[in-house]
Amino acid sequence: MKSFLKKSKIYNSTIYRAGYTFYGLSILSIFVVIIISINTKINMSNNNYVNVEIDQKEELNREPITKNSSKNINYNLTNELNSKIEAINFSTSDLKNIFENHAYVIDNVRDQKQVPDITITKFPKDFNLISSTEDKKSLFIKSLLPLIIKENNKITYINRNIKKIQNSKFEYISKSDALWLKRQYMNYKVESHNINDLLIKVDVIPVSIALAQAAIESGWGTSRFVIEGNALFGQWSWFKGSGIVPEKRDTEKTYEIKSFDNLGNSVASYMKNLNSNINYEEFRMARNSFRTNKSSINSIELIEFLSNYAENTEYSKILKKIIIKNNLKDFDQATIYRLPYEVANLTLLNSKLVTKP
Repeated sequence: MKSFLKKSKIYNSTIYRAGYTFYGLSILSIFVVIIISINTKINMSNNNYVNVEIDQKEELNREPITKNSSKNINYNLTNELNSKIEAINFSTSDLKNIFENHAYVIDNVRDQKQVPDITITKFPKDFNLISSTEDKKSLFIKSLLPLIIKENNKITYINRNIKKIQNSKFEYISKSDALWLKRQYMNYKVESHNINDLLIKVDVIPVSIALAQAAIESGWGTSRFVIEGNALFGQWSWFKGSGIVPEKRDTEKTYEIKSFDNLGNSVASYMKNLNSNINYEEFRMARNSFRTNKSSINSIELIEFLSNYAENTEYSKILKKIIIKNNLKDFDQATIYRLPYEVANLTLLNSKLVTKP
């Protein structure tokens, strides 16, 4: 009997241990599945360098995209079979293919003043290896044109809303509009809270000037600052860790070149800088004089008031030379157009641009 009880205890103990082992393995398996799921989502969201907005309605009627576009197609450098492709694998060749598949040609933009709605968030790592100066400049301009125009569109939208409030003479301004206006005073550093002072600051930056300054400050997209930190305009920051330390910075200086998550943020910061920094007050007043006289802004005349942007005393002359030599004024009146569905419905698969079936 004792022998039977002893065997029974051993048997029950074995069952309990097996049960605990099975239970532990089940919990561990669930935990591993959760971790893999999270990592998969993270990997699939990495390295989205190009976004083309398209309207959901176009999947049905294939008509041009409307303003209320809500669906995105991503040019994703993630290889679904091989986890992910490192950023360096987004090459200049891929960038060229993207533009070619969208029939994005600089000469057409000069003539027709139409720019496809393509957003490039980073330059390829091998951008500085382009041997042809003409190719490098063309890719640089095509990459930045949509970003500059769209940021100017945002500024124009804010400007129009401010004028609507101004035209209402504040008689029917809602609480939300009043709060929104207050935010604009703060964003553009208008301490007077004078709406006319605000309108002087909330205005567009000529495309030719933005392109020329980006070309100078980033070496046409090849500098270390733009490749590592999307810093197109060489903006300084005195917050440690907020940017990239220049290799030839004087030992007693502490500034860094401000870095950004993407090229679009760099463009937005640059425009906010010109529109709010006290150092560019003359630039803004000169721009406003064109508005007052109801004439088109002349970028060549306006750059004379940007000498404070750089330490080089010849900076304005260099800007003027770049604008004229590269015919950048051709882009001052360019606008964004939305791509038809057949052209927009493209994707990068295994780092190659293909059309979806």
